[in-house]
Amino acid sequence: MEKQIYLVKYFGNATKYQDLHQTIAAHSKREAVERFYAQMLNVNYFPVDEFDWGHIVKDMDGNIIATPKDETIEYDGGYFYAEPN
Repeated sequence: MEKQIYLVKYFGNATKYQDLHQTIAAHSKREAVERFYAQMLNVNYFPVDEFDWGHIVKDMDGNIIATPKDETIEYDGGYFYAEPN
């Protein structure tokens, strides 16, 4: 499977991320979002499977912020998402 370029954005209450956009090469929207989240919010990123993208992700409090079916990751009343670029 070939990588695509995705634009990762945030929609929600956290004003410091509302204008942030980053392009990421990934195999899926979820992988792009997760790569971004792991880089930008690594203190709040706890994947259940550390060796693969797209599994359950928890925050520092143990709350599930992404399930295997999600294309987004929840954060502060909103979510990070990816669009093809």
